[in-house]
Amino acid sequence: MKHDEGPPITPTEHLVRTAIKEFDEENAVIEEALKDLFGQYSDNKNHSHVLLKVVALNRLYSTNIFAVHNMAKHIYDHAEEIDSALVIGSPEIVDKIARLTIKAEEHHFYSFATKYCSWHRTAAYPIWDSRVDRYLWRLQKRDHFAPSFKANADLWDYPKFRAVVISLRDRYGLGSFTVKQIDKFLGLYGGKSSGMAATQS
Repeated sequence: MKHDEGPPITPTEHLVRTAIKEFDEENAVIEEALKDLFGQYSDNKNHSHVLLKVVALNRLYSTNIFAVHNMAKHIYDHAEEIDSALVIGSPEIVDKIARLTIKAEEHHFYSFATKYCSWHRTAAYPIWDSRVDRYLWRLQKRDHFAPSFKANADLWDYPKFRAVVISLRDRYGLGSFTVKQIDKFLGLYGGKSSGMAATQS
């Protein structure tokens, strides 16, 4: 039987601040480790450095990449294109990283790619995962906060997904928060119903 999640949480400044505090308390060491790693190896022109970033992110953010060596080589092989895109914050590069062919079979590691780009430029790349996806779609069906958000599948188009996150920030008066801070709210509270949030706020 499918669990009824209840109505989606309405984003507020208070809940975002609460999420930031909770996230930082629970993940301080992980975040600092990844910040140091991606800061030290900020481009993708060294294969071993790319592998370190892929392995660390996959393990610490649970992105379920079963072929880390393949992904690292894929990123390294397209380093010039990827690095140029990351500098300007191009959303299209997410799909380039996500699509990986292994033994003639194409895979789409979308969540990993959003997180990989985010750790290079947090201000330009909000993070997608299944909880965020589910929450944004439920919130859109109730509040219609993003005019261009027509179908759940829109969230799998990264430029559209990024636009939806910006619409959420604008619609609910969260303009004082960074993309990274909104990520923390979406990651922690996105899967919770309003009733669950009330007990924790």
